[in-house]
Amino acid sequence: MKHLRLAILLGLAGITPISAQEPQGASSLDDAFRNRRALIIGSGARAGYIPDVYTVQRGDTLWDITGRYYGNPYEWPRVWSYNPEVTNPHWIYPLDRLRLRGLNVSAQPLPDGGETRPGRQVPGTVWLREEGYLDEEALEDAGVIIGSPEENMMLSTWDDVYVRFASGARVQPGREYTIYREIDEDEREPEEEGELVRIFGTVRLRSYDRDRGVGRATITEALDPIERGYRVAPIPRRFEIVPPRANARDVEAKVVATLRPQRMLADQQVIFVDVGREQGVQLGNRFFVIQQGDDWRESLMSRGLDYGQLEEDAPEPNDDEYPPEVIAEARVVDVRESTSTLVVTSSTHEVSVGDKAEMRQSF
Repeated sequence: MKHLRLAILLGLAGITPISAQEPQGASSLDDAFRNRRALIIGSGARAGYIPDVYTVQRGDTLWDITGRYYGNPYEWPRVWSYNPEVTNPHWIYPLDRLRLRGLNVSAQPLPDGGETRPGRQVPGTVWLREEGYLDEEALEDAGVIIGSPEENMMLSTWDDVYVRFASGARVQPGREYTIYREIDEDEREPEEEGELVRIFGTVRLRSYDRDRGVGRATITEALDPIERGYRVAPIPRRFEIVPPRANARDVEAKVVATLRPQRMLADQQVIFVDVGREQGVQLGNRFFVIQQGDDWRESLMSRGLDYGQLEEDAPEPNDDEYPPEVIAEARVVDVRESTSTLVVTSSTHEVSVGDKAEMRQSF
């Protein structure tokens, strides 16, 4: 993964650019806040010219295209979010026209008056297409498809269904609910919290009979065939990338789940933390993702002189004894009662479930 350079001024005045020729900054997160000095996350090349639209050529993949234009192939979810007509990121074909820049990305004229170069590359919208995340709040309002007036076993778009909700669910006729099934535990990391689900589509609840606890709904989107027994819940699937907001307080959190069933994440991917409205988190707040420890030591299956060292290893400290290292910054795009959804905006190391996340006041 190519590193991105991000200069952050950790003071009350907001963000101030730092000269690329003088990469001076704070030595730690605490030093940055104490002395109001800049903390530099990462280094490396910046992306060059990115066209508004790209015509797919034979052999192209989103991985290749984002690696070519953004300088980082892990940006492919960003480009996918700009093209909602692409239902599967693996299915792009020659002569397809892909938007490579969001509608809200500013452009700056070139000195020669030619084409424009993009300003800061920030996606306007993040879409959850095939996976989603349920916290306790969403599970309280979940229901199940118990039947349909249709004669088909497999249901699809515009078919009607009957949905049963629990007695305490906050049911809202007219609301859209996401159709899902739970992802098996063996597909997830052991330390993940909440429910990671596979998304199959969307229903719109037309009416609700509170005596029976059953509502009538219409399938408005089907990504795959839908069966009776699939569940529905108000899962947020579209998040606008809002401008940064100054943090009103210090908050400590933990990364409790990732959007996709994978262990390591990087730029433009979605993570979930275990704090929300109750802890004072707001849209636009920014978290630093922190890691402590010795990755190389942790990767070893054994200790001692059997891995090529000439000297006996020093006593291994606990992870908390190591200085904290900032490995990523992430921005809040959705806030619930006790959880929040974040998009990783910059990273120098893989983000993992269980990592610490810190929100610092006034940043």
